[in-house]
Amino acid sequence: MEENLRMAHEIQAAILPQQYPVFPHDATPESSAFQFVHRYQAAESVSGDFFNISALSDSEAGVFICDVAGHGTRAALVTAMIRALVEELKPLAREPGNFLRKLNSDLHSILKSTGSPMLTTAFYLVADWRTGKMRFANAGHPKPLLMHRATGRVEPLAHATGRGEPALGLFDNPSYQTSEVTIAPGDFVMLFTDGLFEVQGSNEELYSQELLMLDVKNLLQKPAAQMFDELLAAIRASP
Repeated sequence: MEENLRMAHEIQAAILPQQYPVFPHDATPESSAFQFVHRYQAAESVSGDFFNISALSDSEAGVFICDVAGHGTRAALVTAMIRALVEELKPLAREPGNFLRKLNSDLHSILKSTGSPMLTTAFYLVADWRTGKMRFANAGHPKPLLMHRATGRVEPLAHATGRGEPALGLFDNPSYQTSEVTIAPGDFVMLFTDGLFEVQGSNEELYSQELLMLDVKNLLQKPAAQMFDELLAAIRASP
């Protein structure tokens, strides 16, 4: 059993991005218009967290993140299915709302025959460095943070209507709204799963989204990799 779990862990790590795309395609990683960094730490040998970064064109990046409820083998299997579905949906990848709607439909069709739906939250964005526009859609996922480093402002990526939309796989055909924001050079988007702030300290209090926002603001001017490392250290050290 331990050997099987070890192999499953290695396979799951392998399906995460091993290198990031550059924009335009002939740029060096240092000169790329979009730059990426990630940290991944599974709660168990295998988990239900997954993300993907795609070059949709020389100017457009698509970033997808999801979190299947629970941990362990069942969540990991659903995650593997979602990865395969995401690959199949590349023709819809430029339209975040349509992309999540079709992903939900496909996932719901697979899971309904099991009689045991798995709650899966997801967030998908498409950013274009030439136009400075970023479009996104949310399926019940924690709101990413958009950091405007030039002004020191941090804001959650939320729909203007304030309306939440359901997680994937629960309903047959819900609609998912596409929203748009403007980004500027130096801006930083931080995507994460709820495992980042649902951390219980020694006093049995949860590290909250409010504390996350405060710590992010204090680290706003740090390079992305350093910000992530210091943020994770602060979360682990929370009382």
